[in-house]
Amino acid sequence: MAALQQYDIDMKLAELRINGYAVFEDLIPVEKIDRIREAFLPYLEAVRTHSDPAGGVDLHARSDDRIVVEGRLQVVNRYTLYVPWEQPFADPEIYENPVLLEFLDRYWGTEDYRITCYHSNNPYPGSEYQRWHRDGGISKMVPHVGLEVCPHFGVKFPLVDTYEENGSFEILPSTQYLADPAMEDRYDEILESGDFPSRRRLNLKKGSLWIQDPRTLHRGTPNRADHARPELVICYSLPWYGQMPALQMTQAEYNSFSDRARQMVTNYQVVD
Repeated sequence: MAALQQYDIDMKLAELRINGYAVFEDLIPVEKIDRIREAFLPYLEAVRTHSDPAGGVDLHARSDDRIVVEGRLQVVNRYTLYVPWEQPFADPEIYENPVLLEFLDRYWGTEDYRITCYHSNNPYPGSEYQRWHRDGGISKMVPHVGLEVCPHFGVKFPLVDTYEENGSFEILPSTQYLADPAMEDRYDEILESGDFPSRRRLNLKKGSLWIQDPRTLHRGTPNRADHARPELVICYSLPWYGQMPALQMTQAEYNSFSDRARQMVTNYQVVD
């Protein structure tokens, strides 16, 4: 409860509804982030080392004798890795954080939602700009209608301080209600030619957690530093929103769940 009192949840909800994202600084202990980064980087390096330079080819690397880690090259020096649901990544202080759940409870007006995926976005040195885009295809569900409530969020936390040199995230606030199909394939042309002064780089420090409406226009930026910029993403969705691949975990991991976690994680596969 003390953590809840540190944040104005109503204001954060207003920021999400108006800007298309909201940031909670100092939510996750830095020591925990450092432990996760130490465990994560060997998997990420295995994906980088073994990925097909042409991209589009999945790598299957084992995190132990049970859980398979999948990843692939997205574009030049930018990698996706699906995070294994095991320790130290599957930390209830993060995915079941009371501030985060209170925020989602209030936004959706219900506790009935699901954790649907766990992945990461990882620009290495030498990565370039992504195309301006949205995630998940939600904007195509109802053309010309900006849905008031978004059914799916990526909840993100960087494993290093992020700044412009190492490729911090760029976002165009307040575009989550834009629903013009004729513009969907032209955002690079439009945003790089016109005047859009609200474009913002999200320079975040370790320990921050941020929630993004996936409809909000965004892109990854070049990493000119000497280190990777990993960011982990836990997805939360209303029950009717699509079907994601099952989260793989051991029986012991599932047995450690609280009642609330079991309510949220319903699409899972126990790996022996």
